[in-house]
Amino acid sequence: MAETITETIQCDVAVVGTGMAGMAAAIFAAGRGLSTVCVGKPSEMSFASGCLDLFARIPATGTQTAQGFDDPFEGIETLSRCQPGHPYARLTRDEIAAGFKAFTDFMGDAGLPYHCSPGANQKIITPAGTLKSTFCVPATMMAGSRALAGKNPVLIVDILGLKGFGARQMAQTLKAHHPEINSVSIAFPGRETAGDLMCERLAWDLETPDTLNRFIDLLRPHVKGYTAVGLPAILGIYRFSELLATIQDQLGVGVFEIPTLAPSVTGMRTREAFLTRAASAGIRHFPVFVKEVAVDEDFRFFVTQGTQTLEVCARHLLLGSGRFLGRGLGKGDNEIQEMLFGLPVIQPADRGDWFSPDFFDPAGHPVNRAGIETDDAFRPLSADGKVFHHRLYAAGSILAHQDWKRERSGSGLSIATAFKAVSAIADDMK
Repeated sequence: MAETITETIQCDVAVVGTGMAGMAAAIFAAGRGLSTVCVGKPSEMSFASGCLDLFARIPATGTQTAQGFDDPFEGIETLSRCQPGHPYARLTRDEIAAGFKAFTDFMGDAGLPYHCSPGANQKIITPAGTLKSTFCVPATMMAGSRALAGKNPVLIVDILGLKGFGARQMAQTLKAHHPEINSVSIAFPGRETAGDLMCERLAWDLETPDTLNRFIDLLRPHVKGYTAVGLPAILGIYRFSELLATIQDQLGVGVFEIPTLAPSVTGMRTREAFLTRAASAGIRHFPVFVKEVAVDEDFRFFVTQGTQTLEVCARHLLLGSGRFLGRGLGKGDNEIQEMLFGLPVIQPADRGDWFSPDFFDPAGHPVNRAGIETDDAFRPLSADGKVFHHRLYAAGSILAHQDWKRERSGSGLSIATAFKAVSAIADDMK
């Protein structure tokens, strides 16, 4: 066995977590010239649609029905008035917009361009055959959003053997909103008898020129008369912009992707774009979970890299560890716990109140609003209401008083709170 080497890495900021909040925080910190270490396994990104939601609805409560918003900023203003404890209530419109610009600029430079409409959410088709409101749409989905907005003829194509993506069911469900929508099923070239198919495998297949050409030939007889053709998101992991352009040029029609169930190729692209550009951006990434952090004047923890053990010594630390999936929160015997520092978690007093008796309660479940409390700079608070450590920050879904799934605010919450937290760190470094 090779000799274990211990090295100390001094940095301005350590980011724990590589979901959306962790990636955004690392991007913002490095962009401000701060030495940055990011730790965590970005596996949860495989569940992401690739779209960047900002805000779309205030969920129902016991006395109020849900409110939907076409303008996400109007929704956030209304939300902040009625829920002053919500993380969005600590943010200005300019801070949110600046965070989205910095994040999408980074992703665009990494080869993953987005289209954001400043004053309105855009619509995309989901694999359930519903319309979803989102703020920033990947370029590979834009032809679909434009076709929906223009009420233009749309064809949805599914692949025989691809589970969780039924073009006929999607088209039938959407006809009430978009009458000129139809469907067709095709066999994937080379996998006609393969049985159950996975999106990731098909994405790799389409990177091969021969398979791509055969795929286009199968599509060609079906696209006449349509403005846009929707495909499951399988157009490659790295060369998706090139593949999309090739298919559109060959067919002479707009082509767009529809997000699929996990594991999601669109989420994988986001992860790969971050990891590919991280080093050149000045971000040192370690794909490990941190289980313990020593706190004195700085934050110290250990990571491994091959046979080496390295100590990270960070002046500031930002928790972007997420909730249960990202291991930011966990379940104790009778309570929800923050897993790294033992920070107090805002939650129902009794475990029996974590969930509503009605699984489909439109108000959601109280456990979905559990999380850590912070000050206006997103520094976590102790049980006595004081700042736990003046250089510890948090961002994203680990924060209390929000239900990002029902609000359609997951990416926006992560990006915007990370932006403000990192801004506070940068100010502290002056």
